[in-house]
Amino acid sequence: MNNRIYYLDHIRVFLTILVLFHHAALPFTQIGFYVSDMENGTTSSLLEFFVAINQAFFMGFFFFLSGYFTPLSFERKVPSQFVKDRLLRLGIPVLVYLFILSPIVQFMTLTNKQSFWMFYKTEILTFQRLDLGPIWFAEVLLIFTIIYVLYRLLIKKSLIIESKPFPPSKALFLTALLLGICTFLVRLAFPVGFWIIGIQIAYLPSYLLFFFAGITAGRQNWLQTVSRKTTKQWVWCFVIVGPLLPLSLIFSKGNPMGGFNIPAFTYAMWEPLIAFGICLGMLAWFKKYANHTSTLWKTLSRSAFTVYIIHPIIIVGYTLLLAGIALHPLLKFAIVGIAGTVTSFFIATVIVKIPFVNKIV
Repeated sequence: MNNRIYYLDHIRVFLTILVLFHHAALPFTQIGFYVSDMENGTTSSLLEFFVAINQAFFMGFFFFLSGYFTPLSFERKVPSQFVKDRLLRLGIPVLVYLFILSPIVQFMTLTNKQSFWMFYKTEILTFQRLDLGPIWFAEVLLIFTIIYVLYRLLIKKSLIIESKPFPPSKALFLTALLLGICTFLVRLAFPVGFWIIGIQIAYLPSYLLFFFAGITAGRQNWLQTVSRKTTKQWVWCFVIVGPLLPLSLIFSKGNPMGGFNIPAFTYAMWEPLIAFGICLGMLAWFKKYANHTSTLWKTLSRSAFTVYIIHPIIIVGYTLLLAGIALHPLLKFAIVGIAGTVTSFFIATVIVKIPFVNKIV
């Protein structure tokens, strides 16, 4: 168990850093992240491809890791205590971000001058500009967790650890195809960028699959039985399929974000194929090369969730500082990503030492 926790915790740290670089890239694309600083068309396209690859797998991977440990956490506590713990650890960060951090980020990007209190009173307290930002993850994870608790209470069975082989590549390929088709159908009504109560419905099928795949993996010890052959096959799948999305957008017309068109279908099918390859590759690499711990790893792991909560203020702050400076967008992206990561982890290591606060984050 300890060995497994080490490398899975390290993957979580890596994914958290990737989230920071993901959001550091967004201002230099057509998407934006609270603020836009797009200048170069080629650079924007490169960063948008980087963002698309991240979006295909990294949040799903977070849900997988969360699902992996959910059954064991549930077994250690009575259901009411488990739910209370999740409400504290996930619900409070959502509220803190909604009513403290998000207003600060939005105020930083305002062009019209007004006092923070006036902005807060007229925009936040009236619920006109409530914005979950990246903390939507905690909201959705809380919903998934409650669904799991209700399921466990309904079946009234204790957790039985089973050891079954990891699914073969054919089964994974079929799952990827079904997920792609389901995602395409969902995006006919809810395209990428359409949010409901902080949830981007376009990615919900993937998040659901990864979360419950994580639960199954934990119960059946899948991570101990992943074959090297399966991992290699899916890494090659990522390498081969990865470049196909930009090529398809060049040779076909339509909105890849959703709707009944070829780019939307290609995008929906492309995501799970590369997501499975990246996730399996990362699991194998971290298990082989990062299956150990140290003071630094422990510090980073302990602070990762706090970094996830606070990083928008820092990333947006550095982006605004560089907005008026004549630097290439890729250099700005690198500076914001590196400085934002270092600053976020430094602040987070202080926050997690605060009494009472450290029981939540």
